Amino acid sequence: MLYFLGNCQMDFLSRAVTELGHDCIYRVLASPFTYNSSPGIIPHELLEKDQTFGLADFYHDRSLFNQFEMISADDEPEAIVINLFHESSPLFIEKEQKYIFFIDPKAWTYHPSFEEWMKAGFGMIQTNPATYLKRYEEMIKNLRLKFPQVPILVVSRLSHYPAFGPEPYSYLEGWNDLWKYSGQIFNRWENNISDLTVVDMDRIFAGIWSASEKRIEAHCPFLKFKLTEKDNVITGLHASRDVEHIGSMWPVLAKKITEFVEKGKISYCAEEVIPAEWKRSWQPEKYQDEELLKMLGSGANYLCARAIGSFFINHEHDYTELLVKTAQYTPVCHNTLHMIKTYGRIWRNPDLALWCNVHRENVLKFTANGPLYTQDYIERLNEVEKFASGKA
Repeated sequence: MLYFLGNCQMDFLSRAVTELGHDCIYRVLASPFTYNSSPGIIPHELLEKDQTFGLADFYHDRSLFNQFEMISADDEPEAIVINLFHESSPLFIEKEQKYIFFIDPKAWTYHPSFEEWMKAGFGMIQTNPATYLKRYEEMIKNLRLKFPQVPILVVSRLSHYPAFGPEPYSYLEGWNDLWKYSGQIFNRWENNISDLTVVDMDRIFAGIWSASEKRIEAHCPFLKFKLTEKDNVITGLHASRDVEHIGSMWPVLAKKITEFVEKGKISYCAEEVIPAEWKRSWQPEKYQDEELLKMLGSGANYLCARAIGSFFINHEHDYTELLVKTAQYTPVCHNTLHMIKTYGRIWRNPDLALWCNVHRENVLKFTANGPLYTQDYIERLNEVEKFASGKA
């Protein structure tokens, strides 16, 4: 059995490796802090509260088992694959025993006595992005003590090269600075921690890049935005590209993992070398309306997001009409919704409410991610509609 630990990147990867014929288990992690604070043991009193109140929905898949055990001591993993996952917030620290765990405070609304217990015995802990790799290393060493003979593969993150603009964004806070010197830290891990291999995401992506469309939008179409507003008027817009959800990465990376399982090592080919163009400045892409309609109507998440991302290049033109025409095909995706919500703030067009009404039907049919996901998505969609309709 192969164990994949971390965030959604490991979910995508485990699915791809499963398709290649391997048995895989994926588990979501909250923070290196949680495991380091009580390696392999769920604090007894916390487990009791969890069982008494039925708190499963409030960990957002980061169960107490995932936070403190990750893998049972009775299991015999063939290999452990873990990425540089981003940390969840808020994190709570028990004042006396000092264990740390993550839970959504919404649990307090449903269980007031649990809230009372937590407020009496816990404080909140703030993660320092600059020391992430230090606590991550501690976690890896604790994991090695628990499983001394099991190979560990650490999957790195994509570095933030200029061609990945505008301003590459990572869900791991601080990675924009950490990546610049992470290579020497990875080398130390491989030298000092037995049977540990760091999987180089940059080199793997370089190979994908060399054999495909050499545009970052084809691989990472999602943009994150921060708006500056005054009296409901946009005074500033800052965009950054999500370089974590890389759809083209997982099948290729899966083959690297299976290569390791079969041969005990990972090799890189001649094409898997950082290309010179990654160091050049990013240039935005533009499309005609006919091309945009095809992309938006394709039903493909990446094509849809790529089209919407191009909306922001031409600030003189309102593309809301194209969204409305293709509303029934817009995929249910928080990243895409964020982009549409931002665009709706820039162009306050009441027609966007029509898109919201059609999209809401698709959201209610999409149940794969559970009721809390749907509830949160609908709340955000309602905000889009409210602003478009002039009610906000």
